[in-house]
Amino acid sequence: MMILESVFRKIDFVNRYKRICEDHNNFENSMSGNQRKVYAEILEGIDKSTIYLSKDKSFKSIFSFGEFKLELVLTLHSGHVQAHLNYLKNDDWLMYNRFDGYAEELQPGFREKYTIPKYTSETELEQILKEIFSIYEDIKKEVIKEVAP
Repeated sequence: MMILESVFRKIDFVNRYKRICEDHNNFENSMSGNQRKVYAEILEGIDKSTIYLSKDKSFKSIFSFGEFKLELVLTLHSGHVQAHLNYLKNDDWLMYNRFDGYAEELQPGFREKYTIPKYTSETELEQILKEIFSIYEDIKKEVIKEVAP
């Protein structure tokens, strides 16, 4: 059983992520290239704490509470948004996977129908990221409720 399964179910994770994938799936017209400066500007407007990891070519938002840490890692490239969620305790990995991986664990067959979201413009990328951060915020709220009695 997945450690945060109850959290994912409470926030309706699978259906929310499914909607993002359904609404943003235009592969043929997805934006090409890596536009890190644009990505950084969009993320700055959504979550000021997001940092760029040049080694991984990803952006990361870290939420620490007590001995626990939740990390949202975003890899944005060629019109694709890969969202990863890591859950750590004292720097030991408790959970790590992409959003579509968690959705697959909760609803087998998810990946057969849905992949990762794709964007055709900066505006569409911003919409996707706002929705992903909304899910992330809800996960943080629920995890705190479960961890802190």
